[in-house]
Amino acid sequence: MRPAVSISLILVALTVLADSAQAQPTELTLSEKFENFQNRLQAFADSIADRTKAAFQELHHSELSEKTRNWFSEQFQKMKEKFNEKFSRDRSD
Repeated sequence: MRPAVSISLILVALTVLADSAQAQPTELTLSEKFENFQNRLQAFADSIADRTKAAFQELHHSELSEKTRNWFSEQFQKMKEKFNEKFSRDRSD
């Protein structure tokens, strides 16, 4: 009778150990840690890219940038007219 009790106790102990091993969260392997790190880094880079793109679009469509572009266009047009005027006088002389 004693061997039957000891065998049953061993089986119960093994069952408890197996269940506790499955219940504990397994530690991530090195490759899984690198994969998680890569995913977090990619998400961070995407977030930064989206924010930067939004900031540039906002800057491009702002009133100040439109006024600046218009001013440069006007100045360029004035210079162009002066050059045309200067060179057209030189050719006529």
